[in-house]
Amino acid sequence: MLKAGYAQEVMTPPAGVGLAGYFNERPNEGMFDDLFVKVIAMEIDGKRTGLVSLELCNITGAMFTAIKKRVDAEFGEGLYENLLICATHTHTGPKFVNKDQQVDELHQYAFDMIVDAVLRALKRAFMSLLPAELEATKVFNNPYGFVRRYWMTSGDIVTNPGWRNPNIDKPECDYDRTINILALKQGGRIAALICNIANHGDTIGGNLVSADWYGRFVQAVQHELKSSLPVMVLDDASGNINHFDFHQQINQTGYHEAVRIGRGYARIVLDALSDLQPVAADKLQIKNTTVTIPHRQLTDAEVAAAQNILDTVPDIKKDGDFESQDLANKVPAALRYFAQRALDCKAKSVPSHDCRLTAIEIGNDLAFVSLPGEPFNGIAQAIREASSYKYTFIAELAQSPSGYVPMKECFARGGYEVQPGVDTVAPEAAEAIIEASIKNI
Repeated sequence: MLKAGYAQEVMTPPAGVGLAGYFNERPNEGMFDDLFVKVIAMEIDGKRTGLVSLELCNITGAMFTAIKKRVDAEFGEGLYENLLICATHTHTGPKFVNKDQQVDELHQYAFDMIVDAVLRALKRAFMSLLPAELEATKVFNNPYGFVRRYWMTSGDIVTNPGWRNPNIDKPECDYDRTINILALKQGGRIAALICNIANHGDTIGGNLVSADWYGRFVQAVQHELKSSLPVMVLDDASGNINHFDFHQQINQTGYHEAVRIGRGYARIVLDALSDLQPVAADKLQIKNTTVTIPHRQLTDAEVAAAQNILDTVPDIKKDGDFESQDLANKVPAALRYFAQRALDCKAKSVPSHDCRLTAIEIGNDLAFVSLPGEPFNGIAQAIREASSYKYTFIAELAQSPSGYVPMKECFARGGYEVQPGVDTVAPEAAEAIIEASIKNI
């Protein structure tokens, strides 16, 4: 028998905490809406698992370690390995350092508050387990996501090439537009929803905290269903996907855009609820494996080119948000920033890092698969094509930290996502993750 429970806790950071997602410093100056950690706990025949979603841009290695320590102390060893912990990828959530850097008192408070919130939510969710049933459906409809890497008429690849750029030829590739929807039903009603959608959480910018479109999506679903039911979004592989339609000359940055996209996705999901079909939850398997991800190795020529940029490009600061499209526009601050990253890649990178991959398999039709960092959508496509499960939910930014994971062929083409930095992945990383993930399920 399946039992399920749910809990959420506010984890909005105090004013002054830096926000993640761009390259410039952005201290929190207020909020549009609260950030939450959400937990959906499940138990089948005494075996427990859970999905833990944090409304953050990413989860650092230090935060994963802190959560594991607290979970082991509270629940005993074993539960942590059965959890899938991921971030939604909002670019207006708190920023935390991943290395052994000095952390001030304010950021340490925000960090500890989030870890505490995770533990409180986990405890309440597992204390709230009640009999439940599962129903699922999926639609191939994602009109708000776009491949953000474009072939230009010059034959080059450019990320975010600018509105109505006449030199755009076509997107680099297509992507998987599947939206998976899982309903947990209790007492004949929908008690919780889990939705799997591929898109970046980068609609707002600025210095105000927000859950981005994920939060507006939840609010819109709850409003129409006239219920404060739990709604969790698992961000599908979106390393090369965002919401910008560069073929139009429209304002797609601001809180209004988070509202538009959130409500749009809500409409798609709500219209699909009439197609929900029962999913057997007669068995539960949790599988963990470790994949070693190789790091980028730069040639002497690449290092020399980076040094030449630092020697010749003037050091001109950029006002406002410093974003990926500044590289395509050859903004001096961006050119210098990525040149320095290349030198740091050569000087400071270690050969590889290990990532944990988790598969949670329920019955014969449902699986949740974790991916580290910001994987390109082609990785999710390859896993779904090989999966025997009717509904394969894929959660990025999960279980272990990592940066962008582009497809192998993308490295030679250029673009923002393949720019080298400390411990950025090598071209072989995507294939290693795909192979290990498919074996895991």
